[in-house]
Amino acid sequence: LPFLASYGAEMDGASIDVDALFSGVEAFLSSRRVEFDINEDSITYYATSISKHEEGLLIKIEHEHLPLVHSDLDRVGFVEGRLNDDRSALSVILQMWGSEHRRFLERLVEFTTA
Repeated sequence: LPFLASYGAEMDGASIDVDALFSGVEAFLSSRRVEFDINEDSITYYATSISKHEEGLLIKIEHEHLPLVHSDLDRVGFVEGRLNDDRSALSVILQMWGSEHRRFLERLVEFTTA
């Protein structure tokens, strides 16, 4: 049932190309003119760290009043999402790079770089 995918189904062992995800995020940030530091395994900017992880890309953000709710991290392509109750810290593994994931990251970029 396709509609169930919106509830954060597991990847079921699907192959995740971490390097392709990393390149996609790098290109996305560059296109938004975000100033970031990069090495072969991680990207950092402002309060955000994006690093290669065996299951995808680990995104960590520490910033007051993040514009998210827990259900934002329970979608397909995100695993192990954690959002502090006071919304001051986020940790999630990104496993896919589609329009929903770009919008998620774009929201965070706009918020943390404003």
